[in-house]
Formats: sequence, structure tokens, C-alpha cells
Amino acid sequence: MARDIDVNIDELSRFIDVLSNFQRQVGDEFKELEAKWKKCDESWQGESKERFTKEFEETTSTTQSALDAGEDAKKWLDRFLEIVEEFERN
Repeated sequence: MARDIDVNIDELSRFIDVLSNFQRQVGDEFKELEAKWKKCDESWQGESKERFTKEFEETTSTTQSALDAGEDAKKWLDRFLEIVEEFERN
């Protein structure tokens, strides 16, 4: 006899897919931005560049932390989905 659990498996699965796509897109776009910044870094000098560089490095760190947190959340959600699916099968 299957027991019900208050989780919409299809909705959870779709959310995990959206999160995965978001993580991939943001990660790829940010890598491209960093590569373009490095090219600009070679031609831009002065105090304004130093200020921007500091702020950009802070943004890079924050963005990477957010991507890491998203990856941790995805792993947790993947495992949670497995548990819910197993629960529903039994």
C-alpha cells in the first residue's frame, strides 16, 4: 500500500531542472565575463581601474559563494527527491 507524502514530485523535479539550468547559465556567463575582464585588465590602468578591480573581485567572490550554495542546494534536493520517490514506491 503506497503512502502519500505532501510533496509534488513532478514540481520538485522541474524546480531542480530550473535550478540546474540557472546554475549552469550563471556560471558560464560569469566565466565569460571574467575572461573579458582579464582582457580589459591589460589595457586599463589607473585609480579608477583599481577601484573597479576591488569591487569586481568582491562581486566575483559573492557570485561564487552563491553558485556554491546553489550547487549544495541542488545536491540536497536531488537526494530529497530520491528519498521521496523511494517512499512513494513502497
